[in-house]
Order: sequence, then C-alpha cells, then structure tokens
Amino acid sequence: MGAFVVDPEGNIFALDTKDCNIKVYDKEGKFLRRIGRKGQGPGELGTSSGILMTGDDQILVEDVSNRRLALFKRSGEFIKSISTADKLGLVNLILDPQGGFAGREMGLTEGNVKMFFEIKKYNQDLKPLFSLDKIELPIPLPGSGAKINPMEIMSIYQIDKDGRIYYGRNAEYEIKIYDREGNHIRTIQKEYDRTKITKGDIDEMMERIGGAAPGGANLKDMITFPEYFPPFQQFFLDDRGRLYVRTFSKGKAKHEYAVDVFDAEGRFIAQLISKSELHLIKGDKAYGMEETEDGFRVIKRYAVSWK
Repeated sequence: MGAFVVDPEGNIFALDTKDCNIKVYDKEGKFLRRIGRKGQGPGELGTSSGILMTGDDQILVEDVSNRRLALFKRSGEFIKSISTADKLGLVNLILDPQGGFAGREMGLTEGNVKMFFEIKKYNQDLKPLFSLDKIELPIPLPGSGAKINPMEIMSIYQIDKDGRIYYGRNAEYEIKIYDREGNHIRTIQKEYDRTKITKGDIDEMMERIGGAAPGGANLKDMITFPEYFPPFQQFFLDDRGRLYVRTFSKGKAKHEYAVDVFDAEGRFIAQLISKSELHLIKGDKAYGMEETEDGFRVIKRYAVSWK
C-alpha cells in the first residue's frame, strides 16, 4: 500500500501503487470496493504517488506516469482528469481550504547542469502563485562521479485550516509558518540530539529504494549518506491545529521513533514513542502506516486520548 486518506465516515481509501488502483475499506477494516484500474484511459491509473481528499470529499490521485491528476467520487465514479503535462514532474501535492495546492515540482537548471526540486504554491488550476524553497542537486549520471544525498531532498510541508503553510527543511529543527501570500510569520524551533546513521540504517534505506536505476545503473554508485540523520522525518497537523513531528530519535524497539507534539501556538507539549508512521488524527482516532515483521506495510487505526 502507498498513501491513504480517510473520509468523514471513517472509510479508508488506500492507494495501491502496485495494482494501480484505490482499495476502499470501512471503518472496521472490511473491504468495500476498488476504484480505478491500470491503464491510460479515463478513470485508469498508471504509476501513482499520492492521494488526496478534496474539500467536497472527492478523491484526487497523483497519476505520475500519465502526467495528470485523476478525480473520482467516493463511490468510485470517475469525474475528470487534470493535465500536468506542462510540468517536468509534480508530486507530493496537498490541498488548501480554498482548493489550491502546494507541491514539489522538479526541473533542470540552465544548461541542464543540475536538477532541482522547487516547493510552490498553486491555484486551483495548478498555476504557480509563489515559491517557498528551491533545492538544487547534482545529476548523478553514470561515470560522472556525482552522487545525491537523499537527506538533502527531504522537505515537508502542510497547510492548516486557515491556509497557513508549515514548511521544514532538514538542516535544523525548525518549521517555518507562512501566510496565504507566502509571507513568513513565525518559526517553531526545538533543540535535539543528533542520531548517527549506522550501516544497518543505510542497508535498510537502500533496500527500500531498490538496487537499480533506469538504464541499469547501480543506485549504490549514485547515492551518498551523511554521518547523521536530519532533525525529523515528517510532520502533520491534526484537526485542532496541533503539530506532530516524527523525528529520527530511536526508541527501544525496531522502527520506534520519538514524535514531538506542539500545540496550535507552537509550544512543545509532549513526546510519544511510536512504531507507526502517523499521517492523520481526526477526533479520537489516529491513522498511520506500520511495518509488520514480514516487511509488509499496513494501515492501522488507533484510539487517541489526552490526559
């Protein structure tokens, strides 16, 4: 399973990147139906990278290989496609309350010397409004000796119910908050202990990435890792404006990490240890991805209580 979203009734819509469809489950985990199928026609999906729930509870899928967004009703009925063919690569879209987007757009510098990922805000028609950040990277062509540090690519962004953008890079433990027009209004910061990257960590990350790149090149020759992990892996906002930051600070069990919690004013209020990659908290329910002992990634729902 890849990404997932949850509708107001608690139904889970899970993007299956292998089968090129969406699998729908009710709040008890019972399978309900499939949406879409592999292909290039209307309502069909290719290699997809993300799934969103729109403000009017429709399902939006990032269909990367077909270079479009596919929009479905929750019942499974296909509505329309939105072309992204005018962009070299656009992924990791999130929605704002007004129907606009924030996303990560790939491009090449002048002369194709370097590649870059630019974090942009878009309107409803995917027209750029402003840029938050631009991350330049070498192009690791076979034989060039250039290598990519995957930790440098990491950047996370979320949008709250008022349209403010929360954005974080990996150099420092700081999350910058911008208003709807892209003006920086506040920064959340926290001290942290750096976590050293072990050989076991590198082996596990390389296994997730895969062994070969397009053209048969060996990925190990194209990637380099730093000595330490960055401050955090990801973060998200709950329906009360609390910020949950999953760090690289390890717990006692495998795949356990510390999650820092900040209130709506940006004050640190708690820390929890969790094996789950939490993505969403609605009311008293949390949803996340967790890896089984056999290496399968499953979606889990948890009860949430605050003392």
